[in-house]
Amino acid sequence: MENSSERLRRQKHAINMEELPENCISTILSFTTIRDICILSAVSKLFRSAAYDDSLWNKILPQQCYQILPRAVDPVTFSSKRELYFRLCDSILIDKGTKMFWLEPSTAKIGYMLSARELSISWGENQRYWHWGARNDSRFEELAELLLVCWLEVQGQIDSRLLSENTDYRVLFVLKLRVDPPHYGWGDLPIRFSVTTPDGKQLESRQLLMERQRERRRIGGGWMEVVAGEFTTRVAENDDNFHIKFCMEEVEKQNRKGGLFIDGVKIEPKAT
Repeated sequence: MENSSERLRRQKHAINMEELPENCISTILSFTTIRDICILSAVSKLFRSAAYDDSLWNKILPQQCYQILPRAVDPVTFSSKRELYFRLCDSILIDKGTKMFWLEPSTAKIGYMLSARELSISWGENQRYWHWGARNDSRFEELAELLLVCWLEVQGQIDSRLLSENTDYRVLFVLKLRVDPPHYGWGDLPIRFSVTTPDGKQLESRQLLMERQRERRRIGGGWMEVVAGEFTTRVAENDDNFHIKFCMEEVEKQNRKGGLFIDGVKIEPKAT
């Protein structure tokens, strides 16, 4: 058993966290998770003050955030860096409302969504084939509605330097099949989705949108989020090609199809 002298010696050398300077505690907190920071802020006034310190949240906030703020549709007001962080977790519209930017609350990883206007849609400006309008359930002021095409091709890309480094991402097309008047031409028609990384590697899958729509209705309806593929961001080199490209297409059978809404494409960090 531990005798009294040994206990006194151990207590003498023990560190009382409350005696540490606030900036030291902030530094310690920066090596924990955001969830831990929020929990530890309730331990004491000192920990709360350290957990709210701007120097701590400056380390957490990605530097890209400061380039995003001037591009926001509505001014982003904040009284502290902590408040800014949680404001960005709610997502903001940028670039005249054609893109959405957010931070994942638990990791501070960057997410983007490109509206349909940011995509390249074959014959997208031809009013016989596509209609541009608004819907109450859209994230943006304008989305694309497919009226009639045989050749379906929707492409887009994003600069990987805008995203968090060394992070696993997935690309999702946000879609919905029209109910009234009903959609047509999608029954047993596989749609090809693909993601191409800067090194030329291509991942692809084929999806039946009718099946995905039925699955979505079973859990309450809403927009389908169809995974086109996944990729991992790397530390950028000066001579790199930085663009991640993605595509949705049906150009083989070329049957008549219509009644598809495209809200946009999400590029989001994978859950860890």
